[in-house]
Amino acid sequence: MPNTSILATAEGMPDATRRALLCGLAAASTMAAVTVAPDAHGAIAIEAPALPRDQAENPALILACQKFHDARAELKEAQDSLEWIADEWRHQWPLAPEELLLGANAQDGRYTMPAERDIIGRFLVRDTSDLTKRLAPKFRRENRKTCFVIRTAAEERDVLKRWKRSTPTGRTEKALARNRAYRTKAIRECELRIQLAVQYEAETAHLRDISGADAARLRTRYADIRLRRAADEVSQCRALSLADLAMKADVLAVTAGDLMELTKSDATPLGQMARFIESVAEVIGRAAV
Repeated sequence: MPNTSILATAEGMPDATRRALLCGLAAASTMAAVTVAPDAHGAIAIEAPALPRDQAENPALILACQKFHDARAELKEAQDSLEWIADEWRHQWPLAPEELLLGANAQDGRYTMPAERDIIGRFLVRDTSDLTKRLAPKFRRENRKTCFVIRTAAEERDVLKRWKRSTPTGRTEKALARNRAYRTKAIRECELRIQLAVQYEAETAHLRDISGADAARLRTRYADIRLRRAADEVSQCRALSLADLAMKADVLAVTAGDLMELTKSDATPLGQMARFIESVAEVIGRAAV
């Protein structure tokens, strides 16, 4: 019989945790230590005495896994709430005025300047077909949708200060007049961009406030921090049995699954660790069948 105290503890736990725990217990109670010895006829016989059925699981690890799955559920709830806000307010969210748009393909993370984003902070990828003045036909054909870097009111105010401090020069009266006119035009356009940016930033801030988007983003951020801390607590606990290893593997699959997929083919120590972890998980999986 499996350890009854552990079975009692498993009751009420999330399905993934309970399954990992009980599978580990079953594997631990049936896994054999192989002994090779000759039989009466001189043939080699393989004996597989069972391991002790009552193995000591780490109570601290069980508690840490419970905290992890609670934190995971909390994060999922926060993320779902955030997605609901994005869907609910998508049609009321304004696009930045074209005068505020700068470089394209900001969704690739190629810029340090702020990019246009939706109400919950994701890159806002917009249709390029109507941006005929800003984008060349070839670019619009090759990039049906893109995200732009946008000018902010604070940045434009700095630009305006520099223009107003500047003094036009020119070798001739004609060149001087041309540069003065260019400065005047630049100041006027900068003042217009400041006005547009102030209006756009005020409108988007108001929508984020009344929708609860900022509060939901903060809740999601804190839930993610708690999940990472809970995962770290699991990693700090010792594994005393196959059940413990199964629980650790379950948590690791959640927190590092994408990273392992990306790195397990690398010829680096990180790739070696990813392949080792995968091998351990496979062995535990086979033992639990």
